[in-house]
Amino acid sequence: MIGTVEIAGGGIAGLSTGLAFARKGWQVRVHEQDDDLRILGAGIYIWENGLRVLDALGVLHAVTWDALPAWRHEKRERRAVFAKSRLMPNFRLYVPTREALLVALYDALIAAGGTVEFGSHAVAADPDGILYFADGGKARADLVVAADGINSPVRDSLGLLRWRREIGQFAYRTMIRREPGELKTEIGRTHCENWNGSRRLLYAPCTEDRAYVQLTSLKGDAGGNQVPIDRDFWCDLFPDLAWIIERIPDDGRGDWLELIRTRGWAKGCVALVGDSASAQPPFLGQGGCCALMSGYVLAEAIDRSGDINAGIADWQHRQRGFTQWVQRVSYWYGQLALLPPPLRLAAFRALGRSETLQAATLFVAARRDPTAPEAWRHPEDLHIPIPIFH
Repeated sequence: MIGTVEIAGGGIAGLSTGLAFARKGWQVRVHEQDDDLRILGAGIYIWENGLRVLDALGVLHAVTWDALPAWRHEKRERRAVFAKSRLMPNFRLYVPTREALLVALYDALIAAGGTVEFGSHAVAADPDGILYFADGGKARADLVVAADGINSPVRDSLGLLRWRREIGQFAYRTMIRREPGELKTEIGRTHCENWNGSRRLLYAPCTEDRAYVQLTSLKGDAGGNQVPIDRDFWCDLFPDLAWIIERIPDDGRGDWLELIRTRGWAKGCVALVGDSASAQPPFLGQGGCCALMSGYVLAEAIDRSGDINAGIADWQHRQRGFTQWVQRVSYWYGQLALLPPPLRLAAFRALGRSETLQAATLFVAARRDPTAPEAWRHPEDLHIPIPIFH
């Protein structure tokens, strides 16, 4: 079917969902409350699942043309490597800048006939397909999509939020410059999680001249929670990584990490995508990919069913339980920071020895391909026999 869709939120979820519908001939309008694209200045993990969606949407090259493909991933406790793996050509990982991703999605959406209204703040929705705005205006459409983030007022106006919890960890995320010679060194080319007790420093090459850095620490860790960061504090923890820490700017983004659970992903003709439905800690690097998959599958499900209500039901059946499992895995992976180092090392090594366990946890999302024809002929759901939390 071809219809109209009004989308609240011009981030990754909103723009990619809009593009998915625009590619199918829908009349698409995205409402972004800021005056321009929300460029956060950091990198974003895009695993194989997200790359396949970007390819299906026709923007893969525009997003990754200057990004470096990951070739190896390591985990270190202080300086000692205790886990490492190589990525294969059929199991890819890129960490482009958020700017590159947002600009590519925006340009493709406009080229496909969609529109983006900046300074347009959606605040509520009606299940019958009406989106309300802060200035008192409203818009009616066949479908309304809430892609307005973890603080989504549209979601909350529909009573869909079940609970929202802080997980007791803080993350500081930013980009740093890279020197040309670092491309020739293994440590400069390797994606690495560096641990010291409960603190973690993640280094991820993005492009030839930039890298993504994420510092995480537990709540109550005065030195780790400080913004701007205390460089001496972090250099004492990771003296061999001082070359990274000294380049970290003071204007990075600091967030208390949260997890949400909803009563459902839709009410009537209003659907939730991205962080409004499935916000999760960043430990698997799947937040953006889950948003890409969700918007793509929503458009596919409605298009294939020829009916909005039937399509939304099929979309929830395919994506909701699976995405909630990814949220759970991301949460528990992050909780390893609470363990004493010997126990954490044992847990990581157990994961490393079992391909089956990795496939059901760390890589369960990355191995999913919603663009494959067989994914639609034989939909498979991931059933969890024992709920980890409700």
